[in-house]
This record gives sequence, structure tokens and C-alpha cells, in this order.
Amino acid sequence: MVDGKDGSIMEAAEREVEAALVRFYEAIEAMVSGRGVELMNEVWHHTDRVTSRHPMDDWSVGWEQIWATWQFVGSFGRADRGGSKLHNYRVFVYGEVAYATVVYQAAPAWGGEKINCTNVLHKKDGAWKVIHHHADPSPAMQAALERILAE
Repeated sequence: MVDGKDGSIMEAAEREVEAALVRFYEAIEAMVSGRGVELMNEVWHHTDRVTSRHPMDDWSVGWEQIWATWQFVGSFGRADRGGSKLHNYRVFVYGEVAYATVVYQAAPAWGGEKINCTNVLHKKDGAWKVIHHHADPSPAMQAALERILAE
């Protein structure tokens, strides 16, 4: 056991989920900073039962819809658009399913706003992967996307 981010004791499964969660947000950072969408493809389960709600979009259901949204965001990635951060995240494991609460701070180019997020992960074939991502709406991120689209 090791100390968690909030000083609590973390079990091995919690450490695995934490690593998968951090990898998910590394995938977002890779996309927005122009390093591609490949990592995002790796961190998700690819089924019709995955769901997502981005801070400037509506619900996406199923991997095809979710993948299309990540490809769209990734198409605007550039080195000068990186710089996102994670704050105050916690993971909770229930067997083969886990969830995490996160405060995600968007990169300055994407509005810089702190956004509350919830992520659900499922362990399948020994790997924890995202099956649900929810980010609260972000007017600052929506405005940043509109500016990027206008360039």
C-alpha cells in the first residue's frame, strides 16, 4: 500500500486505476498539443456501451461517436495549445469497475478553466480502460473552440 494524493491508503487496484486515469488525461494533453490521438484510442474500451460528455458538446454514445469527437478535437492540436493540468483526483474501486473524480484545468489556449469531471473505468483482460467520461460544461472552453474554428 502507498499513500494516495489525499493522504489516504491506496490498494494495488487503486494504483492501477490511478495510472489509467492519468494516462487518459495524458491522452487529452497529447491531442491538444498536437501529438495525435493514438493514446486516446488506447485508453478506451471500444464498445457500443461507452459514453462521454465533453465540456463543449452533448452526449456521445458508443465508441464510433466518441472517437469522432476526439478526432475532431485532436485536429486542432498544436504545440502551443498544450498545458492542461489535473487537480484533486480520487479513485474508487469496486471489483472490476472503478470511478474517479477529477478537477481538470484546461490549457490556456482552451480557456484555462477548471472543470469537474467524472470517469468510469472497467478492467477487462487485465487492463483498466475508460467506459464513461463526463466533464461539466465550460463556457470558456466553448469560446476557445469558437476562436480556434475561426482561425
